[in-house]
Amino acid sequence: MRWLLLAAFPFLATGCTAVHDPFLETGAIRPDAPPISTEVSPEFAAAYLPSISGRIESVRQTVRGEFFEQAIVYSNATASAGENVLTVRIGTPSEGVTFLRAPTRRAILAEMRQALPGVAMTIDAAPGQNMHGIYGYATGPLGKSGSCLYAWQFAKRVSPVRETAMGRIGAGNYSAQVRLRFCHPTMPQERIASLMAGMRLKPVTRDTFDMLSYAGGSGYGRSQPVLTRAEPVAIVEDDVEVRRPKRRVVEEKRAEEPAIIRNAVRVPLPGEATQEKVKVAVVEKPVEEATVTARAKSALVPLPGE
Repeated sequence: MRWLLLAAFPFLATGCTAVHDPFLETGAIRPDAPPISTEVSPEFAAAYLPSISGRIESVRQTVRGEFFEQAIVYSNATASAGENVLTVRIGTPSEGVTFLRAPTRRAILAEMRQALPGVAMTIDAAPGQNMHGIYGYATGPLGKSGSCLYAWQFAKRVSPVRETAMGRIGAGNYSAQVRLRFCHPTMPQERIASLMAGMRLKPVTRDTFDMLSYAGGSGYGRSQPVLTRAEPVAIVEDDVEVRRPKRRVVEEKRAEEPAIIRNAVRVPLPGEATQEKVKVAVVEKPVEEATVTARAKSALVPLPGE
């Protein structure tokens, strides 16, 4: 019995050390942190709309494993709250039923009420079609001449079709769920639906995820105007001193003009001093005026020999 206990001791020790201890594990073994949403340059957008929708303002994305989501934001010229955004979610069927079938009508109504509160949206009975398949959409009036659009689409395959079997394995089988919320102040309802008809998705492969993962930290900065520091100026209004910033005025550089010298002291040249004395002697003036003239002439600086 004693030898049996000694023989079983190593197995008992191994079982004790195999107990799961979360404090002994590192983040590299079991990463529990959620993915971080970052802003990237518009050139990394996974989809885009026709040119009539305007330019892309920003792209916010989240990448994890074989799934990524992008919110491609366009400018909103209306007074209504919310963003004109094209949302793209791409992943494999292993991510869940989202990438297996199109959304239900109930889910779309809930999304539409949240995206466009207060707008009377009507779902069109006839679905639209673009290069990725059919899509559903709803439109509603906005103001006197504007309108809003909410569209949805399930693209079963957004990976490029390769000719060989190894090429198909490397490309992967990725599907896409697309949503579009867009409002325009002057575009009518019958025209705004064409935005989804011109929507294009870029092909997605395994390399796309690596590219977007590295692009996550690049960011996208817009050019900001250069600010100049203004000096405050004190202005008195109703016996109260108010300090306002002084406008900085940049004057154009004028052409150089010849300098004009006024009230300069004249230095007599040789021979001029005698003539001045003769003129003063000939003119008959009162004694007081002659004295003032003599004081004025005393400012002349005699040259050598005078």
